[in-house]
Amino acid sequence: MGLSLLALSMLCYFAAPWGGRVVLAVANLSLIAGMANISLLFSYWNGSLKQTSKLAAGIIVVSTSIAYIYLLRVGETHERIHLMNIVLGLFCIWQIAVLSQLVKKDDAYQIKLLLGVELFQLGTRITRSLLAFSEDNHPGTLYLEDGWAFALRIGAILSIATICSLITNYYLEKLWHEYRKSSHAIEDVMLNSLNALSMVRDNETGNHILRTKNYVRALAERLHSCGIYIDELSTKTIEDIVKAAPLHDIGKVGIPDEILKKPGKLSDEEWVTMKTHTNLGRDVLNSAKQKDARNTHVLDAAIQIAGGHHECWDGSGYPLGLKGPEIPLAARLMSLADTYDALVNERVYKGKWSHEEACSEIARLKGVRFDPRIVEAFIQEKDNFLRISEMYGDSA
Repeated sequence: MGLSLLALSMLCYFAAPWGGRVVLAVANLSLIAGMANISLLFSYWNGSLKQTSKLAAGIIVVSTSIAYIYLLRVGETHERIHLMNIVLGLFCIWQIAVLSQLVKKDDAYQIKLLLGVELFQLGTRITRSLLAFSEDNHPGTLYLEDGWAFALRIGAILSIATICSLITNYYLEKLWHEYRKSSHAIEDVMLNSLNALSMVRDNETGNHILRTKNYVRALAERLHSCGIYIDELSTKTIEDIVKAAPLHDIGKVGIPDEILKKPGKLSDEEWVTMKTHTNLGRDVLNSAKQKDARNTHVLDAAIQIAGGHHECWDGSGYPLGLKGPEIPLAARLMSLADTYDALVNERVYKGKWSHEEACSEIARLKGVRFDPRIVEAFIQEKDNFLRISEMYGDSA
C-alpha cells in the first residue's frame, strides 16, 4: 500500500504542471499517506508495530489532509510547504528511529541505505522550510520557487523514489532467500526419504553412510587443496557430492532379498543380478530428477555415483566398462570411499581388515581400480580415514 501511494504521488508530481492544483493536492496527500504507511511498515519489520502506532499514523494523515485542503482554499503556497515539510519531517524522524533499532537486528545493506536516505530527506525538509521563512522566498505557486528550493524539492522526490527502490529490493531479496530455504528443505526431505529407502533394503548401517560421506568429503577437499581437479571440485560441487554419497547403493531396492541378504558368497547367477543395482540406482534417481527439476545438481551427482561407483580405472568394472576419466569424478571418489569402508568393516562374505591392510590394498589397486590421483589424496588422508572409521564405527 505504501509503495503504491508513493508511486501515485510521484506520478501526480510529474503531471501537476499540466493538471493544476487538484493534481498537486493528490500528489501531496498521497505522499503523506504513503509516508505514514512506510513508517508503519518499518515498525512492522522491527517488530514494534502496535495498535497505537496505527492510530497515531491515521490521526496524522487525516488531520494533515484537512489542514492541507483548508490551506489550499485560503492559505499561501509557503504555508502549505511548511505543513508538508513538518509532517513529512515527523515521519522521517519516526522512520529514522525505527531503522536505527532495526539495523542492529538486520544487517541487510538495504536497511543501512534506507537509514542514510531518510537522514538526507529529513535534511532537505528542514532546509527547505528554513528557506521558505525568508520573505523573498514566498512564491505565488510551487513552480515559481528559486533554484535552491527547486533543487531541494527534486532531492526530496528522488529520495522517496530511492526509498521505494530499496524497499522493493529488500523484499525481493527476502523472497529469494525464502525460496532458497524452501528449496533446500524440499531437497533434504527428498534425499532423506531416498536414504531411508536405501537403508531399509540394504544390510548397511546408518554409520556406513556417515563414514562414506566423510571419506568422500576428505578426498574431495584434499584434491581441491592440492589444486587437483580444481575446476570440477568447487565448494558447491563438493557439497553436492557429499549430499549425494549416501545414495550410492539406492539401486539395491530392486534386488531380491534372497540375494541381497544372503549370508554367504553369491553364485555366478546371483552376482549377475546383484550387479544390476547400479543401473537400477541410476534409473531410480533419474526418475526422481524428472519430478523435481530444482535439485538437479545433487541428483546429477547421485546419478553419477549410483551408476558409476563400481567402474574401474582400467576399464574392468561394471556396468559400462568405463575407463579412466570416462568415469565421473564423483563416482571415482565414492569407489575408493566405499571400498575402504567395506575392507575395514566385517561383512557376511569377509572378515574385518585392519586399517593398514586396507591402505596397502588400495595402494596396490592404484591405476587398476582407482584413479591414481585419488589414491594419492587417500594416502595423505589415511589418518583422517582411520579417525572417521573409529568415530562412526558400527559398535559406536
